Parts: sequence; structure tokens; C-alpha cells
Amino acid sequence: MLMGMGTMVSAAEKESSIPEYSETNDGGMTVNIAGDQEGTIVEGSGNEEGINPLWWPGDGPAPQVTSISLYKYGWLTNGNFGVTIKVYGYGSDTTTFDGRSISWIHQEPFIISGTGADGFYYTYDCGPITQAGSYRFNTTFRSTNFPNTTRSFSTVFTFSAN
Repeated sequence: MLMGMGTMVSAAEKESSIPEYSETNDGGMTVNIAGDQEGTIVEGSGNEEGINPLWWPGDGPAPQVTSISLYKYGWLTNGNFGVTIKVYGYGSDTTTFDGRSISWIHQEPFIISGTGADGFYYTYDCGPITQAGSYRFNTTFRSTNFPNTTRSFSTVFTFSAN
């Protein structure tokens, strides 16, 4: 069974609702990436002009998940650590932070060209970071349609107190 996916969003809303992150938390803790990234970063050309509406046109199956990359990270306004990833294609995820299962709190579509959503930004609230150390963020996406390919991304965040 093939499924088409539809997402209607105006171009003006495209990235405006992705949460802003601060570089330190209230306790002055900072974060760096340990360099243990997996996944392919695919850059697309910007298409900010004339995109209306933003949706998958439904004239075929939703595209497979082909790439996952780190987009942003830092502290959310609630004081918890947050991570936003960029996923090319349509799928569902299984995600953990420091071995604990987490779910995304915000999803925002993006496009590279045309009018169809090429993928999504997913934002995760990873919870409070109360002590310095290394914490692993790990996600696997399974594509919505046959052949239901999977792609994974993993990175380690190292937190230090100032």
C-alpha cells in the first residue's frame, strides 16, 4: 500500500516556528559536539520566493527518508536541552537521548524546489541537563512507504560547567 502525505503551510511560516536556542542554561552550562556524527548532510538550494503552499502534491508515493543531519541545538525557553534535526523524506522515528526514549515536540516542513515538502525539521526536548558529561542523541527514521528504508543519525553532546 502506498500512502501520499500532505502538509499545508504557507512559505512565511516555513522556518519561523522552529524554536530559538540559547548557548548556555541558567546554571551556566555549555555544550559541544564530540564529533561522533553519523548520517549524510545534504544541502539543497534555497527556494524562499514563490512557495505557496508547502505540501507534498500527492501525485505519487511520499519520498523515502534519504538523509538526517543536525540542524540546531541548545537550551529551550523552558530550560531543557533541545535538538533540531533535518530529515529529508517522510517517515516515523525512534529516538533516544542518553538511553531514554524521547519524542519530537515540533515538526516543521521544508522544501528545496517546487511546491512539495521534501522533508521536515524535528525538534526534541531532551530534558534538563543537571550535570556535566557526555550524552548521546540517537535517532532512526523508517520511511513511510515501501521499501520502508531506514536511516540513522547519532551524535554525542558534551556538557561542561563554567
